[in-house]
Amino acid sequence: MSATGQQQGGGLRTRRGLSRDKDPGHGMGMEATCWLSPGVLRRLIELPSPPLSRHQLKRLEEHRYSSAGRSLLEPLMQRYWEWLIGRVPSWIAPNLITIIGLATNVFTTLVLVYYCPTATEQAPLWAYLLCAVGLFIYQSLDAIDGKQARRTNSSSPLGELFDHGCDSLSTVFVVLGTSIAAQLGTNPDWMFFCCFAGMFMFYCAHWQTYVSGTLRFGIIDVTEVQIFIIIVYLLAAVGGSAFWQSLIPILNIQMKMIPAICTLLGAIFSCTNYFRVIFTGGVGKNGSTIAGTSVLSPVLHIGSVIILAMMIYKKSAVQLFENHPCLYILAFGFVSAKITNKLVVAHMTKSEMHLHDLAFLGPGLLFLDQYFNSFIDEYLVLWIALILSLFDLVRYCVSVCNQIACHLHIFVFKIKPCSVLGSAPH
Repeated sequence: MSATGQQQGGGLRTRRGLSRDKDPGHGMGMEATCWLSPGVLRRLIELPSPPLSRHQLKRLEEHRYSSAGRSLLEPLMQRYWEWLIGRVPSWIAPNLITIIGLATNVFTTLVLVYYCPTATEQAPLWAYLLCAVGLFIYQSLDAIDGKQARRTNSSSPLGELFDHGCDSLSTVFVVLGTSIAAQLGTNPDWMFFCCFAGMFMFYCAHWQTYVSGTLRFGIIDVTEVQIFIIIVYLLAAVGGSAFWQSLIPILNIQMKMIPAICTLLGAIFSCTNYFRVIFTGGVGKNGSTIAGTSVLSPVLHIGSVIILAMMIYKKSAVQLFENHPCLYILAFGFVSAKITNKLVVAHMTKSEMHLHDLAFLGPGLLFLDQYFNSFIDEYLVLWIALILSLFDLVRYCVSVCNQIACHLHIFVFKIKPCSVLGSAPH
């Protein structure tokens, strides 16, 4: 689930969590009708009613991907991505590439979470190196999935949605892993800001796309940010706690504050550009979104997540965030990924976003528990919220993908033989 960038020599790049390809849409690899086997599992995971209406599916067929701009390192990275795609077998489905990249990033970050549950501990050297390699693999695979789709003639709107959806989830693990590597758990306010700022910027990238119809990229974008984060992992491996706790001469601040300050400056710069488009770039009637809705309507969703997270953080009697920052970020991160997916769907189907959503159930339980003086242990409620948020995210994504795959009569995690035969030589 990454935004896609400017294409040069047949490929593109992505915004954090967004896809790097001018045409990120691609088919998937299991037959649409076999997305889930019939039975209890399918009834448990799929929503009881189709998430998309007939009109939304019709507008999805008419959707065309649009992006503008390129980042500083893109021309250089394109050479590597073109070399890499030339070594990928033509029978590998684009969405299989996408999901492998996501799984790699999630796994390597969870290893770091295991060793540093409060983001204050020192993990083994190999854990940081593993995260650096995992993020590089994720970046590489995220950059070539769209290229593989064009190469195998398997592009589809579902592929674009699948790509952006994976990137929305990967963003949560990237910001969390970066905070752990820099040991920002010793500065909980900064860790809270950095993690939610990353999720907010990813949401805003799609917010401005929902308004203008075009995904825009800047000179400093996801590729540059990911390279910076890889460097942070390497510094954590080489320097350890002593490096992050060392003071910078003259400034008299710890080294760990450099990633936090960069996040602050990046958020200011990016949000300035995003909101310039949001307030002035509406392509709908009277400057509205592509769905004809208010350009400010998406703020209710991400605003609710951040406000609830901040209130629960500050009002916790047991310092819930300070003691369990990783679980906290994941619980709210899954909610953020869910509403970001809904925003992407709203953009691709030119439809309205509705505020009522089961994604807010987990945060709502935490809020109510605090309102009633935490009559249930907050740590237990946090685990319940995390499980509910993850289940709701998976259930929504599976249901949407299954419905679109069935509607378009496409494959999921394999390529149709005719697509491979018709693909260009490589």
